[in-house]
Amino acid sequence: MHTLNPALAGAIMAVLVIVIFSQAPVQSTFDIGRNDAAVVQGFSEPEYRMAGADGAVRQVLPAAALRLPQVGAPAMVTFRWQAPAGTPLKVQVNDEAPLQVLARGDWEEHTVSITSGWTKVVDVVIRFAPPATDAPIFLDQVTLSAMPPLLPYPAQLGYAALIGALAGMMLHQRSWQLVLAAVIGYGLFWLLFYRLSPYPLLYLPPVTAAVIAAGYLVWQWPRLSASWPRWSLSVLALAVALGWMGWLIPAMQAHVTLARPGVENDFRVFATRDTLATIFQADGFYNLGYPFLLWLVRPLTNDNPFLAARLIALVSGGVLIGAGYLLASSLLPPAPAMLAALLLALSGMVAQYGLLVGSDMPFAVCFTLAVAVTLHAHSRSSRLIAFLAGMLAGAAFLIRHPGLILLLWGAVILWLSAGKGAALSSFVVGFALVAAPQIVVNTVQTGHPLFNQQAKNIWLAVYANTDWQRWDEVPNSISLSEVIGRDPLRFLANWGRNIVGFLGAGAEDVSEFGRADQLRLLGWPANWLAIGGLAAAGWLAWHKQADQRWLALLALIGMYVAVIATAFILPRFFLPLAPLYAVAAAWALARLWAKQRAGLVATLAVIVILLPGPANGVRTVLAAQPADEVAAVELVQRTMPAIGANLVAAIPDRLPLAKYSAIAHLISRRVPVTVTYAELQALRTDYLLWDNAQGPPPIPQPEAARIGTGRFTLYAMYASTPAVNEGTSRPWNIRQPNP
Repeated sequence: MHTLNPALAGAIMAVLVIVIFSQAPVQSTFDIGRNDAAVVQGFSEPEYRMAGADGAVRQVLPAAALRLPQVGAPAMVTFRWQAPAGTPLKVQVNDEAPLQVLARGDWEEHTVSITSGWTKVVDVVIRFAPPATDAPIFLDQVTLSAMPPLLPYPAQLGYAALIGALAGMMLHQRSWQLVLAAVIGYGLFWLLFYRLSPYPLLYLPPVTAAVIAAGYLVWQWPRLSASWPRWSLSVLALAVALGWMGWLIPAMQAHVTLARPGVENDFRVFATRDTLATIFQADGFYNLGYPFLLWLVRPLTNDNPFLAARLIALVSGGVLIGAGYLLASSLLPPAPAMLAALLLALSGMVAQYGLLVGSDMPFAVCFTLAVAVTLHAHSRSSRLIAFLAGMLAGAAFLIRHPGLILLLWGAVILWLSAGKGAALSSFVVGFALVAAPQIVVNTVQTGHPLFNQQAKNIWLAVYANTDWQRWDEVPNSISLSEVIGRDPLRFLANWGRNIVGFLGAGAEDVSEFGRADQLRLLGWPANWLAIGGLAAAGWLAWHKQADQRWLALLALIGMYVAVIATAFILPRFFLPLAPLYAVAAAWALARLWAKQRAGLVATLAVIVILLPGPANGVRTVLAAQPADEVAAVELVQRTMPAIGANLVAAIPDRLPLAKYSAIAHLISRRVPVTVTYAELQALRTDYLLWDNAQGPPPIPQPEAARIGTGRFTLYAMYASTPAVNEGTSRPWNIRQPNP
C-alpha cells in the first residue's frame, strides 16, 4: 500500500500532461517516396520524374496502408493521388466501412476524417484498396492535421499512466518535483518524436513504458525474487505456452493452403490414410501414429484433414514449450527453467513448425516429454515414472522411426540409475505397450516387427545426391547392408558431411551455402549460449562438478544426430533437439551472470533480441503459400453461404486446393476438369470452383456467372435462369452474391 498512492499520483500527473500536450495543433506533411518510411506500408518502391508530382511517388498495391500517429480526434488526412479517369479507389479508415472515390485522371486531393480507432494501441490506419485492374494508382503526398479541442486516444493515456505510476514509485521518496519533471519530460519526448515528428516513432510510447518497467523490475528484483512463490513459475510457464498459442492463432487462421515447396508436400501421404484399414497398414516410410492422430481430430474440424493437422501443430507447439519447461526443471532451478521455456517460445523454428502441418511437431513433443520424464525417473528411481517415460518414448516411435533411439537411450540411462532393473523393466513395458500397434501391424503384414524402408532414403542421399527424380531407380525394399556394401567409403563420406552440416561447416565447405543446422534451433544469441552451455556442462559433468545427467543429454544428442545423418538432413529433422538446446542456453545464461540483477539484465537483453524470431518464422510459412490459392480460399469463404450450397470443384488433382486446404470441407464434390455442363447439372451444382488456367468453364455465358478474379474463381450456376426444383415446380433457393 505504501507505493499505491505515489503510483496513482504519478499516473494522474502523466495523464494530465498528455491531455494538455494533445491540444497542440498538428500539421504534418509526408512527402511520399521521400520522408515517408515511418508511415507507409505495402506500397511500391519510390518512382521519380512523374509529371505533376513533387519529385517522388509510390504506386498503391493491394496491401497498401498508411500508419499515422494518434494525434487525437477528430483529425483530418488529406492525400494527393492520381489514377486514370474513372478508376475507383477504396479508402478505409481503421475498421470503418470503406469509402470509394473515383479518379478524375489528373492529380487531385481527397480528405478523410479520423474519428475512430479507439481500441488501437499505437497508430491509426488508412488502407487503400485498388481495383482488380491494371490501372496504376499513385500517391504523392499525405498531410495529417488536427486542431483543438482534441480528444486523446486511450492507448496514449494508458502508456502515460503506466510511465507516471512507475515514476511515482521510483522517485517520490527523493522529491515530487522529480516525479513531475519525469512526466513532463516524457510528455515533451512524446510530443516531439511521436506526435509532431516528420518521422513519427510509432512505438515510442510502449517501448518507453517497457524500458522504464524493466528498470523498475531490475531495481526491485532482489526483493521480488525473495517473495516470489515457487509454484508461480510453473504457472508462468503455462501462461507462456498458452500466450504463445494465442499469439499464433491468427497466423494459423491465415495458413489456408499447403505451403510449398517444403515439408507440407508430404501431407498427402498422411491425409489419404483416412480409414482404420489404411491407418493400420504397414508403411516402410511413415508409421501409423500421425495418421491415427489426424483420424482422431478430424471429427472436430468437419472431417477436413488440413484443419485437423493445423490444430494439431498449434497445440503441439504449446505442449512443446511446456515439455521444455518440464525438461529444464529436472536440471535447473525454477527461474532458469522458466527461461528455457521462454527461449523455446521465442524460437523462429518452433513458431514455424507450430504452423506447418506434418508429423514434425507432434514427434518433437513426444520426444521431449519422453526425455524429460526419463530424467525425472532416473533421479527418483520411480517405476511408475519410468513406465510413463516408456509410454512417451513408444508414442514417439509410433509417429516416427527415430523414436527407437529413445528406447536404447532410456534403457541405458535407467539401468545406471539406483533402481536399475525395476525402472528399466517398467520403461520397456511402457514402450512396448504404446508401440504395440505398429509392431503388431508390421509383424502380421510383413513378418518384421521393426519393418521400415528408410534404407532407400539413405540410398537417395548417398548415390543419387538427393535427386528425387531418381527415386524409382531402386526398389523400396533395398536393404541397409546393400546400400552400405555398394561403396562403404561413399556412405561414410555422406554421413560425415551431414554431421558437419549439423554442427557447422567451416573452411572445408568452400561453397557459398555452408550449413550449421544446430544454430537454427534457437535464435541468436541463445543458439551460441546453448552450444557453449552443452560443452561447458558436459565438461563439468565429466569431472563430476555438475549434474551427471548432462552427459546423458549429450549422449542423446550425439546418438540422434549420428542416426539422422545417415541419409540426408533437413533442419526440421532436428526440431526435437530444440528443447535440449534451450535448457543448455538457460543454464549458460544463469552461470555467466550469476548475480541476481546482472542475470535479469542479461535475460531481458536476450529476450529483446529474440523477439523478432517468431514473427520471422510465421512470415516464412505464410509467404510460401501460393498467392492464387490463398485468394481462392478467401473468395470461397467470403462468398459461400454458411449452409445449403452445393460447391463443386474442378481443380487439377496435382493441386491441393480442393483436397488439403481450409475450404476442403466446403466442397461437396471434386470433378475432373473435363466435366461437362450436363454433368454439373446432374450434380445440382450451385457454385463451381474452376481453375481458369484450364480455359473457360463448360457453362453457358461464363463471364456473367463469374465471381472474383484471378486463376481460381467461382461460377454461380443458374446465375441468369433459376433451376426448377423437380417435384414441386418451384425455383431452387440459391443465394446469388454480387460478383
